[in-house]
Amino acid sequence: MKTERSVSPSTVSVDDFGFSPSAISGQTNRILDSPEFKATDAQRAFLQYVVEKTLAGHADAIKGYTVATEVFGRHEDFDQATDPIVSIQANKLRRALERYYLVAGQNDPIRIDIPKGSYVPTFQALAPLSVEKPPPISRKIAAIHDSGWPTILVQSFENLTGNRDLEYLGIGLATEIALEITRYQEIRVLRQRPDGRQRRASDIGVRFVLCGSIKTDATGLKVIVNLVDGPTGLHIWVDSHRTDLNPAELISFEERIASTVVSKITCEDGIVVKTLAPESKKIPPEELTTYQAMLRFYRYLIDFSPENFLNTFAALEQACAKEPECGLAWSMLARLYSLNYSLELFDLETPIEEAAAFAERSVKLDPANQRVRTIMAFILLFKNELSAGLAEVDHALRLNPNSLVFGENIGYLMTLFGDWQRGPALINDIIEQNPYYNVSAHYALWVDWVRQEKYDRAYEETLYFRRPTLFWDPLLRAANLGLLGRIEEGVQAGNNLLQCKPDFSKRGRTLIRHYIKFDEIVERVILGLGRVGVDVS
Repeated sequence: MKTERSVSPSTVSVDDFGFSPSAISGQTNRILDSPEFKATDAQRAFLQYVVEKTLAGHADAIKGYTVATEVFGRHEDFDQATDPIVSIQANKLRRALERYYLVAGQNDPIRIDIPKGSYVPTFQALAPLSVEKPPPISRKIAAIHDSGWPTILVQSFENLTGNRDLEYLGIGLATEIALEITRYQEIRVLRQRPDGRQRRASDIGVRFVLCGSIKTDATGLKVIVNLVDGPTGLHIWVDSHRTDLNPAELISFEERIASTVVSKITCEDGIVVKTLAPESKKIPPEELTTYQAMLRFYRYLIDFSPENFLNTFAALEQACAKEPECGLAWSMLARLYSLNYSLELFDLETPIEEAAAFAERSVKLDPANQRVRTIMAFILLFKNELSAGLAEVDHALRLNPNSLVFGENIGYLMTLFGDWQRGPALINDIIEQNPYYNVSAHYALWVDWVRQEKYDRAYEETLYFRRPTLFWDPLLRAANLGLLGRIEEGVQAGNNLLQCKPDFSKRGRTLIRHYIKFDEIVERVILGLGRVGVDVS
């Protein structure tokens, strides 16, 4: 088997890569032979193919089409636009390489990466880590701490099973969680050294420590996950997961835990935000760090209060001025502009063209960020560019198809763009898995039920609406009750709508069309409103 998947050296010179071809081939074979390289046979063939092509001097031939046809067996009529097999497998291969270098490859001489946006591998020299003593605290760690971005130290999980053969599982769980956190780029991650030589959180200056333990019981394995507040030592969150001891299932179990845990601690209404947001509540906008400005944005998305909007607006403008290379800050400012444009909340100049310019800038600065791409799709929705918006949503999904943090937002947009199959299915899948999901997803499900004229099911979605100051809640409830013939209740909801939005009768059709793009659904909404006394001109 080893000879079937080994990479042979080529005749290119050392000057081409900074290493001899035999050294690169040896490093590739070292990765392929390692039990810590958790990749499928197809992903291994992918790695072997791109390295061999590069060593042969044919890097310019490594394209999505050639990889699909020569590695994954696709036919000559392969179309990347409809079959994202290569980009999906490339993301998984990148993740497998990241895991390998975190767990087993720290002292390897060469690091092989597949940079995002390309399938051509890069080769970089690695300085061996000392095994005699832990490395000192670096200036890089200090800079991360001083920047204002929260940091989590992820420790290897303690093996309490009594079975030394399961030591790898504690390292694997921590590694998967650390990799998953890095996908969202809003929280910095430090990883505990697998050999256990670890400084305390207070020594490094991290805010949070994520740790855990692995136990066995009558039904199999039980994993306990803890999030600790570094300065106080308080356990602020705990979670538990179970599985049987089937070795074939353990890798997928690690990935499932990582996805679930990270969604609960890093989402916009998750544990980290809930812990940090109160601490910056009284800080003036001009004194906020970029991350603290983003916390204001998350807070506004929860309550939609006028006070929080104005504070968030000022904070994000300051953040973009102070840190103009931060794509996330520009994307959140774009989203805030688009919310004011689409909901007509305040008498502020927030044209959609300017929001689009901010969003485009954020994509250029941070093209691989799933939140940035999702916000770009929101802007395209309000610009009525439905085909481009759906393509942007698909791009965001490909960046992390298993994301529990953005999955419901992507499903929400898919639905509003008219993908009635994938959108609701994705939303419902996320709701089942993530108790911290964004309840705004129920608005999209409501639209889909009204499209199907299943008004009882649509009404069930209105029970999840939790923003009394936002006119969309009473709007959908009033329209739904009108369509159900529950007129007395609908009149009350209609009155609530007009209290939230006194000019709705004049502006209603425009406001509805910002979010609902299909004429037959718009007309049903207006019909329901008319039945309860809310006439829309």
